[in-house]
Amino acid sequence: MNYLNKTLEQFQTDMILAAKKGFPILLSGSIIFLLFTFLPFVLPLKPVCLIWILGMSAIFPFGLVLCKMMNVHLLSTDNPLSVLGGMIAAAQAFFIPVFILVYRHMPEYLPFTIGLLGGSHFLPYMWIYRSKAYLFITLGTCSSALVLGGYFVEQAFTLVPLATSIVYAIGILLIFKELKTDAV
Repeated sequence: MNYLNKTLEQFQTDMILAAKKGFPILLSGSIIFLLFTFLPFVLPLKPVCLIWILGMSAIFPFGLVLCKMMNVHLLSTDNPLSVLGGMIAAAQAFFIPVFILVYRHMPEYLPFTIGLLGGSHFLPYMWIYRSKAYLFITLGTCSSALVLGGYFVEQAFTLVPLATSIVYAIGILLIFKELKTDAV
């Protein structure tokens, strides 16, 4: 099919099939946040915060490695929605100064901030992938960061990443269900 003759719906369908709704990125995030859960048990707060800020930048590259291993084509050069998805993901780089500011002035609120800002970036993928799973991921990540990171500040570095990891894992299961339904 000619690139110019494709409809938006065809681009979305192609993206859904090739990228498998981006589940390897979520798997990467789930693994990394699960690892973050245990950091406060072995390290003091200052290095934990720095690992959080730097570790967030590992999610996407690790996700790409998982994509390669699972034969998932997330970065399709022939689909403009892939470019849009990449732009949405890349916009998170602008959150880094916020994370640094929170780290310098209120480090105990870093899980709250990362959870809310990071979780909110998933909302556009609901449209790109025609996926209610991404609405669940957005609301689950943001609400758990809001409640656990805002009200249980003392345990936030353990509770927020654990909740995020669980939300992502449930989101992956929902995506698998959607992919199965889409295939029928």
